[in-house]
Amino acid sequence: MRQWIRTLSFGLALALAAGSGAREPDSTSALAPLAWLAGSCWTGTFADGKTKDFVCYEWMLGGRFLRSRHRVIGGEGPYSGETILARGPKTGALQFDYYNSLGGIVRGEIEPTDDGLRFPSEIVETAGERFELRSVWRRDGEDRYVAVSEKLADGEWRPFMTIDFVRSGPASEWSAAEP
Repeated sequence: MRQWIRTLSFGLALALAAGSGAREPDSTSALAPLAWLAGSCWTGTFADGKTKDFVCYEWMLGGRFLRSRHRVIGGEGPYSGETILARGPKTGALQFDYYNSLGGIVRGEIEPTDDGLRFPSEIVETAGERFELRSVWRRDGEDRYVAVSEKLADGEWRPFMTIDFVRSGPASEWSAAEP
């Protein structure tokens, strides 16, 4: 029992010494272009007007990574995912790794633009299928952005999905049952 208490106390002391882990990176960090997402939840409406995507972004590990968690509400079935956004260790470019509840994995790079973010190539692997997407997130003021994705099919980029996101509250709302 004493060993367990010492271990817990040591772990708590390390956590307090390291800070909360939610610290925002400074403006020179490679992650700075993502700061507008951090600390907030966003609710996105799909083109059908019924399906919603609820996503929250928060800094993790001292601002070295940005984490997003999302769940789709009103779709065909339960669907959720988690993304870790980071600076690539070799290139320094922004990149992401996304894992979803269907067992799918999506990886790609992120390019900051004047009005948002561009995802030039997203390699999707799910249910034995592999395909490529590309997306653009365009900011529309401080509290809104539109995510437009295209899918490569037969050598041509075709519309895939559009979601209109609105800031809906602080990232602490993630635990709420529904937005």
